[in-house]
Amino acid sequence: MKYITIISLTLSILINNVFGQEEDIIKYRKNIMKAVGNHISIIAANLKGKVDINSDILPHSNALYLSLAAIDIDKTFPEGTSNTSGLKTKSLPIIWSDKKAFRESMKVSTEKAKALVIAAEGGNRQDIGKALGALGKTCGNCHNKFREKKN
Repeated sequence: MKYITIISLTLSILINNVFGQEEDIIKYRKNIMKAVGNHISIIAANLKGKVDINSDILPHSNALYLSLAAIDIDKTFPEGTSNTSGLKTKSLPIIWSDKKAFRESMKVSTEKAKALVIAAEGGNRQDIGKALGALGKTCGNCHNKFREKKN
């Protein structure tokens, strides 16, 4: 009986640890994506004239690019962390069933973010707007395919 109790307790701790880690990685990746979205919003607010802090465009473009480039897909999107896993996420299972397409989408977004940095370095607002629009399109394409639709 003593061993059954020890085994049950150990399994309970291990299961809670794994489930807790999955919840933590989902929070982690949500925070990355929120950061990306916030940088996009800051750049867009400047381009639309809602604020006039144009000196923010380049640093936020750099931060946006670094945020996307730093994502380790295998660690940030581990197997078993989709919206069908019972966890609070909008990530669809297709991320893992078509991981090649997901990797390519992330790669394209990262490339568009780098193009935004180059445009921001040039300082031409029209070029920055085009680059931001191109990045936004890649974000939308990825969300349409790999993320559950918002209600």
